[in-house]
Amino acid sequence: MLSIGDLARHARVSVRMLRHYDAEGLVRPQHVDPSTGYRWYSASQVGRVNALVALKELGFTLAQCRAILDEEVPAERLHRMLRTRHAELEQRIETDTRRLQEVGRRLRSIERGLTMTNDTLEFKPLPALRLAQIAAQVNDTTEIGHAIAPLFETLKDRLAAAGVAVESGGVRTYYGRPDGSKIDIAAAVPIGEEFGGAEGVEVVDLPAEARGAAVIHRGPAAEIADAWSTFDVALEEHGLTSHGLHRQVHLDGPPNDPRAVELQCPVREHPCPAPD
Repeated sequence: MLSIGDLARHARVSVRMLRHYDAEGLVRPQHVDPSTGYRWYSASQVGRVNALVALKELGFTLAQCRAILDEEVPAERLHRMLRTRHAELEQRIETDTRRLQEVGRRLRSIERGLTMTNDTLEFKPLPALRLAQIAAQVNDTTEIGHAIAPLFETLKDRLAAAGVAVESGGVRTYYGRPDGSKIDIAAAVPIGEEFGGAEGVEVVDLPAEARGAAVIHRGPAAEIADAWSTFDVALEEHGLTSHGLHRQVHLDGPPNDPRAVELQCPVREHPCPAPD
């Protein structure tokens, strides 16, 4: 006979777990000393504990483990259960692999963003702009990427219907409301005084900003959100913070990289932290 400690060592589980299995009716001791309460197990129960641990690691519930170990599950059903669990584990691996790849992409994106920000950060006034735009609202920054691209395509279609061809990458603007409720976004193109209007397109005049900052980002559009984050970090290192309307101006044609964008924002002194 094996004491509970002996069984725990042989099966490589804790005594506490064996007590739990006893309470759940999964691994009952062969004998309990009536005077001491000590549990005693047979050597054959090591295999049952090992099988139980293996089934748990496969993701089966304790109830399913009990049915399988007590042979209440026909072989055909057990086969189906194992096939189902196999498919679930494959799906989890696939999902985790995609997550791992995304983490790696974000790390590389942030590292590139830090390099580009440090290399291209410039403090300068931001010019006034006259824009034809379509605006929308999103709840948070995670929704911007999915919303802004189709917004720009709609803008191009509406301008084309009015006889205005859009050849540049245009301008995107973002404004986070002070109360944090929404983010106002817009897809736009610069226009002159001769613009005669287009249905569903508004004309806005962005004022010049005497104090601004800009960085150049080159890379996939999916990395622009990370570029904005590294931009904010760089500003903080200079004792500054962004505010107001943020601009994303796409730079087009040679000698510029067609994927290059200039991130622009008004800046001001970073508020001093409150005293402790």
